[in-house]
Amino acid sequence: MDMMKIRSARDRYRLLFSIVIVAILLALTWALIPLTFETNDDAYLMGYLSGGRTGKPEADIIFSMFLWGKLVSVLYNVCATIPWYTLIFLSLIALSLVTVCYCVVSSFPEWGGSLFCLLYFCMFLYYSVILQYTTVSTYCGIAAVSLMLIDRKEENRKNIIIKNIIIFCFMFFAVNIRFRVGYLVIGSAACAISLEILRYLLKAADKRKIKNMVISFITICVAAGISIGVNNIHESLGGWEDFREYNAQRVPFTDYSKLEYESNKDLFDEIGWSEDFYELVKRWFFMDETVNAETLGRINERNVHGSIRVGRGLLHDWFPKIEFQVIVWVLLLIFLFADAVRHRGGRYKRSIVSFAWLFVWFVETQYFGYTGRVIERAFEAWTLLAVIPSILGMAGDRSAVEEETEKKGKSIAGCVVISVLALLLCIICARHPSGGYVRAKAFSLARSEIKTVQANMEDYAMAHPENLYVYGTSLSGEGSPWRVYREGLPYNLIFWGGSFYHSPLYYAQIRMNGFEHIFMEDFFEENVYFIAKEKPDENLLNVMKEKFPECTCEITDEADGFIVYRYNE
Repeated sequence: MDMMKIRSARDRYRLLFSIVIVAILLALTWALIPLTFETNDDAYLMGYLSGGRTGKPEADIIFSMFLWGKLVSVLYNVCATIPWYTLIFLSLIALSLVTVCYCVVSSFPEWGGSLFCLLYFCMFLYYSVILQYTTVSTYCGIAAVSLMLIDRKEENRKNIIIKNIIIFCFMFFAVNIRFRVGYLVIGSAACAISLEILRYLLKAADKRKIKNMVISFITICVAAGISIGVNNIHESLGGWEDFREYNAQRVPFTDYSKLEYESNKDLFDEIGWSEDFYELVKRWFFMDETVNAETLGRINERNVHGSIRVGRGLLHDWFPKIEFQVIVWVLLLIFLFADAVRHRGGRYKRSIVSFAWLFVWFVETQYFGYTGRVIERAFEAWTLLAVIPSILGMAGDRSAVEEETEKKGKSIAGCVVISVLALLLCIICARHPSGGYVRAKAFSLARSEIKTVQANMEDYAMAHPENLYVYGTSLSGEGSPWRVYREGLPYNLIFWGGSFYHSPLYYAQIRMNGFEHIFMEDFFEENVYFIAKEKPDENLLNVMKEKFPECTCEITDEADGFIVYRYNE
């Protein structure tokens, strides 16, 4: 009984320690680096959830699931002047990191804090300040899998229930915020169970832990199943079927290698696309009757996507941050394995299995490359979902380590050496060009002007609510994470295509502006204007003159960071 009280007090201490260390790390990060979105996807999602794009908060958003959208949209309905989207993201990041830190400290009682700090600086720092919905979803998934891997022999039924409720909540957010990440989380959890079974066959694990892991895995699957089921039922009633059919063709067209125009001119002549128009569509210009599931499907049938070889060269040239993480990951596994060998007692048999995660990670990355679509945020998500379970899998029997520590006493000198070494490595990770801090700082500063221009565009549109303003890729549309609308909504500011084109959300926005559709003949309406960074888009002007030979273009206004122009017949 006394031992159980001691262990319970020890767990409370570790939780408090985790809260404090994560709070310090995040506070320093957020104080030194301004928060920003990594892509314009989050600005779009926040715009629909807050009502900025459609005039009222929307629960249906294409990248996330209905339950998540409903939760956030209700909060914006209650109080639209609070940046709920960003605040929820920051809260989930903090809670996820506290959970991971607690699991790491529990698994490595002697120097788990130092290990977590190293993981933070080389794995977590970047996406803790450069917000991205895919990675926030990943953080929640990592927290769920980490709790699944934690083993307490003395754990009672009540604690198991509480743990699985927390796992359910984390998985709920993981799959709802980014449903494709939810599938990766399920895959990561399944791999973790498979490797635990392998440890059992090596007599380095017991059935009790596997049973508990299976229960947690079922909890993860139930959270995903409920979320996916509710979302599918809702979408079947919400008119999303046509959009899904169109989007299935849009994704391979926009996200994969593009078809050569000259060698396929016969096809483009058949569908009525000139070279200028094709260049526009490659830059997400979809405002034409000929941009639909049928035409995109015909192009996709002709276009054979080549696989991408995922090796050291690709990581070094395309994704140096991930290459840096993988190098640190391998070194950590080697260090932890050496520590397991030092402890002897057969624990090295358990730890060596974690190296299988390197193979699992490699196979999955090769699959990404085979499909011909290697996107950094998906690559990063899978990397994190392999790193953390492999690190936690390196831990031996926690109770045995604690008993050994209690008998021999902690090696103060050893802990100091490891802590100092970890601190030095954290500094190296922070200062390395491919490390989290340097890259995050540079990225955030580079986005400051873009956020200002986006805010100016929205203010300009709200000042002229009678007009509709269309902007293209010369202006990225990446808004501030803290953007709220106290006076008016910029629902009359619209991108000329994008991921939401042909969706119910797109039509809801243009109907707010008095249109049933917006095609090229509608550009001559008196209240339709275009916004560009420095000059009107040349490809669009050429296409307009192809269709309407007497068409002219005039600049009507210049503002801070952009120009406004329109087309005349």
